Amino acid sequence: MSTEWIWGIGIIVLGIAVAYALMRNRTRSAAEKRTTDAVTKENYRAEDLQERPRPMPE
Repeated sequence: MSTEWIWGIGIIVLGIAVAYALMRNRTRSAAEKRTTDAVTKENYRAEDLQERPRPMPE
């Protein structure tokens, strides 16, 4: 078996893997999208609270 055949098979397998991943990611339900948005917003809020300067004690 020559090297060209191995490259060809590798490209086909990679293409199938990418197509599968794209199809799988497109099928999120509305509830999953809402959950993702809510968790993302909560993570941003928590990060903002950590970055706010705290007042110096007197």
